[in-house]
Amino acid sequence: MKRRAIGAVAVVRGRIRSAERGQALIEFTLILPVFLLILMGMLEFGSAYDHKTAMAYAVREGARVGATLGNGGAYPDSVDATILAAVQRGLTDPILVENIAYIDIFKADAAGKPVSGKLNRYDRYGLLIGTAGWPAATRVPGLSGDSIGVGVHYDFHPVTPLTNLLGLFFGGNPPYTTIPMADVTVMHLEPTP
Repeated sequence: MKRRAIGAVAVVRGRIRSAERGQALIEFTLILPVFLLILMGMLEFGSAYDHKTAMAYAVREGARVGATLGNGGAYPDSVDATILAAVQRGLTDPILVENIAYIDIFKADAAGKPVSGKLNRYDRYGLLIGTAGWPAATRVPGLSGDSIGVGVHYDFHPVTPLTNLLGLFFGGNPPYTTIPMADVTVMHLEPTP
């Protein structure tokens, strides 16, 4: 009789273990999508933050060069080209110049906003879009002079499929394939020596 009782206990324990394994599998399948969403979110945020930081550095470098050059003295035609080159040098990996929508060089007011009509917009290749609203020769350096602003408008392309998943839930056609980013730096034109 004792043998039969032991065998029955072993059968019951086997069923319990089998049920526990099934429960673990169900818990895993419920937790895995949440874990993957969190992981992809961290990767996407890290990539976007890296792009934003590199873009901020590039804009700051362009504004610094523009503030130093002022109106260019005897060479005003080379000022904007030098500013654009500084911005493009600052756009290091992973930022690609091909993702730049446009670059603005503008006269800034006291609040750091563009003055109406005083804006030069360039494409990613450094070609002027439209007409020059603020030629370098008209810039006034000095203590009571102008302030120069440099802005980059950039199209961030997500690196994970998370944005496509969000597009399924929140709409979008196509869903979130490009995220526009922008950064601006304003500096006062330095006096010429």
